[in-house]
Amino acid sequence: MEKLVKNKFFHKATSRLAAGWFFVLFFSLMFFKFALATPAEDQKNSLRQQIDEIQKQIDAYRASISDLKQQGNTLKREVSLLDSKMKAAQLEIQRTALNISQTEVGISEKNLALGQAELKLERERELLGKYVQAIYEADQQGTLEMILSNEKLSDIFDRVSSLQNAQNGIYESMEAIRESKVIWENDKQLLEERKEEFNQLKVLQEIQKRSLTIQQSEKNNLLAQTKGQESNYQGLIKKAKTDAESIRKNLYLLEGVGLSMTLEKAYQYAKKASNLTGIRPAFLLAVLKNESSWGEKVGTGTWRRDMHKRDQDAFIQICDELNLDPDKTPVSRKPSYGWGGAMGPAQFLPAVWLQYKDKIAQLTGHNPPDPWDIEDAFVAASIKLTQAGAGAQTYNAEWKAAQIYFAGSRWNKPTYYFYGNQVMEMAAVIQEQLNIIAR
Repeated sequence: MEKLVKNKFFHKATSRLAAGWFFVLFFSLMFFKFALATPAEDQKNSLRQQIDEIQKQIDAYRASISDLKQQGNTLKREVSLLDSKMKAAQLEIQRTALNISQTEVGISEKNLALGQAELKLERERELLGKYVQAIYEADQQGTLEMILSNEKLSDIFDRVSSLQNAQNGIYESMEAIRESKVIWENDKQLLEERKEEFNQLKVLQEIQKRSLTIQQSEKNNLLAQTKGQESNYQGLIKKAKTDAESIRKNLYLLEGVGLSMTLEKAYQYAKKASNLTGIRPAFLLAVLKNESSWGEKVGTGTWRRDMHKRDQDAFIQICDELNLDPDKTPVSRKPSYGWGGAMGPAQFLPAVWLQYKDKIAQLTGHNPPDPWDIEDAFVAASIKLTQAGAGAQTYNAEWKAAQIYFAGSRWNKPTYYFYGNQVMEMAAVIQEQLNIIAR
């Protein structure tokens, strides 16, 4: 009888304790969430307003740039064009910084949600353990011993009812664990997506800063060569349009992977890729130059230090197929944010390269294809770009393909428009040079 009373007391106490801890935990989390919600929402609203305001200024400069491009080619117009581009680039950098802050707020929120899901999951596991322990103790006692140890029939019924409640609790806890696990996995996935977006924005910020530096250098060089005189500027334009041999020998640099070749040689590779996939050579050259030249980290890393674990097996597979020593094979260096590990001129991650490997081999005849081989890299990039619609060879189709190449599913976010705009501007310059070569 004493044992039954203790058992009944244990089950009731356990139930009250679990319920008590549940409400303490629940209201603590709700209070914590409420305490953070208002500042976080205020911060997000403030960031959105600042981003919207900067976007209006960017749009105004873009309209000005469009108008200037329609004007006659004069020194004054060229200087104004470069000034407008630089001001727009500065605003783009500011907007990207705000978007980074916005993403960091999202990461903090998802970290909090993930922590809440983990706490709930742990609570349900503890409850399940207590219910299982109760069933175990009942099994150890046995039915006959339970009947003999109880004087009253009502005590036996109470004991059976208690065991039934424990069994029901097991089913409920298991279901709650399953639901909590789904929530936890969803929050974890969203957190990874926020982190990936953060890394992508940091890369974009580096590209924007580099572009601004180049534009400032272009303006300084232009003023130095022309000495501010319109006649000198017109002379430079005339020479550029007629000196085809000089243009052929212009270096097409892929700085990050340590490659340089004449523009004419680069065009030959791009033309071959164009014949295989239907991409416009100037557009392909612009994308590859943008991808491999945005910073010094490309091609200076190692797989052990700089590559995410999810890509390491694919990298080893690629190196094995090409008889390369992975420890001596360069990849992009890991920046202060995110991961490196991209390969070759086209900057493919190993896992992505494997997805395109068979198609590359089919078109080039190189089996296995080599991400560090210029021809294979050009064809790989052109395959990916044409799958995104670049084969149409219209401005909008190519712009969208460039966006997808860089930002994936986020391609249509205004934050990333800078990339597509920059690629198309570079493609226009390269196209002019190729037109002169082809004469």
